[in-house]
Amino acid sequence: MTTTVNPNDELLLAFIDESLHSIHGLADQITAYLHDPANADSINGVFRTVHSIKGNAGFFGLSVVKKFAHSVENTLDDIRNQKLSLTEDLNRALIDSFDRINRLLQEVEQNEIREELAPEDVSLLERITELSLESGGGCSGEEALLRELQGLAEEMSAAGFPESLRWSEKLAQLIGANEEEANSDESSAIEPKDVLKGRFEIAGEDVSPLVHSVAEAFIWPEDGSWSDERSGLVLDRLADFSMVCRLRGNSSDQQKIESAVKDFKVIYESPIGIDEGLLSVVWANVALVIERFHPEEEPVETTSASKEPSPEAAAPETPAAQQAKRARSIRVNENHLDRFLDDVSALFITCERLKDVQCRMAVSETIGELVEELRQINVTFSTQANELQKSVVSLRKVPVRGLLAKFPPMARKLASDFGKQIDVHIEGEEVEVDKSLIEDLDSPLTHMIRNVADHAIETPEERIKRGVGEAGNLWIKAETTRTHVVITIRDDGRGIDASRIRQKAIDKKILPVEQLQAMPDAEVIDLIFHPGFSTAEKITDVSGRGVGMDVVRTTIRDHDGEVHVESAVNQGTTFTIEIPIRQAVLVIEGLLVGVKEEQFVIPFENIREVMEIGSDEIKTCHGQPMTIVRGETVSVVSLAEQMELDSSGRWEEKSRHAAVQVASKQGSACLLVDRVIGKRKVVVNDLQNVLENCNRISGVAQLGGGHLSLVISVPEIVKSMTPSSVV
Repeated sequence: MTTTVNPNDELLLAFIDESLHSIHGLADQITAYLHDPANADSINGVFRTVHSIKGNAGFFGLSVVKKFAHSVENTLDDIRNQKLSLTEDLNRALIDSFDRINRLLQEVEQNEIREELAPEDVSLLERITELSLESGGGCSGEEALLRELQGLAEEMSAAGFPESLRWSEKLAQLIGANEEEANSDESSAIEPKDVLKGRFEIAGEDVSPLVHSVAEAFIWPEDGSWSDERSGLVLDRLADFSMVCRLRGNSSDQQKIESAVKDFKVIYESPIGIDEGLLSVVWANVALVIERFHPEEEPVETTSASKEPSPEAAAPETPAAQQAKRARSIRVNENHLDRFLDDVSALFITCERLKDVQCRMAVSETIGELVEELRQINVTFSTQANELQKSVVSLRKVPVRGLLAKFPPMARKLASDFGKQIDVHIEGEEVEVDKSLIEDLDSPLTHMIRNVADHAIETPEERIKRGVGEAGNLWIKAETTRTHVVITIRDDGRGIDASRIRQKAIDKKILPVEQLQAMPDAEVIDLIFHPGFSTAEKITDVSGRGVGMDVVRTTIRDHDGEVHVESAVNQGTTFTIEIPIRQAVLVIEGLLVGVKEEQFVIPFENIREVMEIGSDEIKTCHGQPMTIVRGETVSVVSLAEQMELDSSGRWEEKSRHAAVQVASKQGSACLLVDRVIGKRKVVVNDLQNVLENCNRISGVAQLGGGHLSLVISVPEIVKSMTPSSVV
């Protein structure tokens, strides 16, 4: 049974936000107490957090959250009062309970409240109780029952009237009388099962493992119960399928899969929830795409009933729910808002000064003094406009904490499914970046964390044999530079064996054997980003389908970013993601240059030097003009040729050439231009969604007098000149 949350209850939404934030650090706190029992502040802090969540959940009527948190609170109370010893196993069980509280709160955030503990909730609480007894502490059955009765009495007293039936049901659940498990009639669901027998191709590439994994996710469980983990599995598989369709199929297939994802989310987030009939509706849309990639067998038939639209699946979210999501999409730091208001106020003052000068110029006989005053006002105005732009950008910034918070419980859950143990350490969660970038990072990071849990971290037995602790470690660090967001994912697992990668590449004939044998280990390891490459011995729910790391690199490069990997056997692996900080509208400093009759802007951050080059200083090597700048050999290219204003590419016609040496992470080059105009601060509008195929243009700048100028993309120009340097 579920209840819908009032989306306009700001107090409830604030409670959820604060609780999700406070839960994030509980795992580290209780682990600190495990390693240092004298650190009472750690266990007391954990207890206070859970106690606060329990109390506030009771205030808002979140019975399941309160009930679960209350049971965990009792165990924490025994630990802090030294009635119970915190063991390694109990510590991990409590960390699992924190993850479960986090998930229960997220369910509330999604406008759905359950009034009964799920079987997995009861099972986790029972495990905590058993581990408490094994550690020589905890309460007896009678004491536990008395403790729950006391808690129920407090609730009835706070409510002001008896609800005997409700409390008796709660008591029955807490003492293990969970006899109301829902049993759904089994459905034939033959379509997904039939898909498992076929072979599928996209653009000539065998994608049968991926298609089979999608079908497996849609097979209704034999016990008739659908879990949240199952819903997450469906969404993950469909996300993989969508990205593969985009990379190797066509846009119409991708749109159909994304439509199926949207329908599934609507059903999942609705009060109705997932049932077998509604699941078949989503599957029918997915099956339509799968049939197109079936080269050998007849297309899988779908029942006419499954093609009929479901009212629940087609129904859009209510306006109130949409408003609630929009209202909570960005939480603005109060300091940012204060700064923004100050900047706006200063701008109004400057506008009044301009009006005053305008009035005085109309009646003045001498303009000289007014011109100087106007120049000073213009300098002030320019500074204020720049500060105002920074303030507006800061309003869109949110901490990466919201993105990183989901990875510790996800990693622990995945590791547990594989019989492994993992400790997750987060750094830089207060780093603020643009919210759109947060959304872009979610999918690639999820893929990488899944791979760490599946491939990198060993089982406790393997780690003990290697001479390290049973639990593996995963470090996730976020930081920003002036121009980039940098995410580092590091583990202390088995590492990547370059020889194994090399042999797999030979078996798959990715490159010639001689070339692979001559490649250094670092370049061989980088082959994990090759499409379809996988070293997994078997396909799992998480990985092994040859889909993931190539999609990660492609997704990051779609945002002009890059991902690098470093690894050593038995030492671990480090992935570094770098993505440029970009906004839809950006103010930059650039160098305005002229080519033919056109003007272009080169971003200052990519400029090393402005110079003149003589024709005799330009030599040709393998058909590519080159020159030497301060002892460094640099490629020479005409900007006119790059912008397709002159296809001749001739540079011998002039004795001297104006040139700008530019650089990016892909390398450096000298751009030949007709003239250098000067420094400009310009407003740049992104053209990515307008001119998708113009890679060498990063935007359009608005100049004075209403003129426009294209902003060149230095990384793309350098990349086109040095293809061998690009992985």
